[in-house]
Amino acid sequence: MIVAVTSIITFIIGLCLGFFIVTKSFDNQDWTMLRWNKGCLGYRAVSFGSRLMRGDKVIMALHLDTASFPDEGVTYDVD
Repeated sequence: MIVAVTSIITFIIGLCLGFFIVTKSFDNQDWTMLRWNKGCLGYRAVSFGSRLMRGDKVIMALHLDTASFPDEGVTYDVD
């Protein structure tokens, strides 16, 4: 009985700790919101305080530091 309770408590603590780590790692990334701009036929960064409306074409983008890529480059594929 004690083993079962200890296992459940350990599982819950691990689950909460994992959720906390994933949330913090997601929030600490350099995310940018982009909205379709008909004037330039491309996506533009959305400034803070802008109102996004239903039907807007919006992309959430992540800035990647390409300086850490290998010299031969990185292949983008479906995986």
